[in-house]
Amino acid sequence: MKMNPPAVASLAQLLREQPADPPLGWIEPGLLPPQGILFLGGEPKIGKSLLVANLALALAAGTDRVGFTVPAARRVLVCQFELPVPHFVSRLAAMRRALGPAADENLLVDTRAAGHLLSAPQGLQHFLNAARQAAGCRCRNYRNDRGSEGCSPGR
Repeated sequence: MKMNPPAVASLAQLLREQPADPPLGWIEPGLLPPQGILFLGGEPKIGKSLLVANLALALAAGTDRVGFTVPAARRVLVCQFELPVPHFVSRLAAMRRALGPAADENLLVDTRAAGHLLSAPQGLQHFLNAARQAAGCRCRNYRNDRGSEGCSPGR
């Protein structure tokens, strides 16, 4: 009979129960699964946006970066709720110089996330809609009905 784990456990207890090797496809050092959603929060001005941008570029390019070993390129959606899009894109552009265009097709940026609060129902709904759109995105040479570039729904 399997017992329920304790509600609070020491790191030593957790490490004893942890498998020696992470499952295949995990982003090394065994921190991120190959798919899913990562939410990052914290105090202002501690480098959350820089960490997210670096990790997103590495995942989208399939390139090792900032201590993470990335086994394969993945599609990544970034919903930046605090920084204005031009500011975030300028950061990405500066960081991208070392990679070249390897991440360009896989890294998607929600251009309407700024100003939303993820803790509010509207912010959560916005995020879910952006994730649905990104899941079906075909970004090459597409112009939406307003004439601007964007993603078309996958069919």
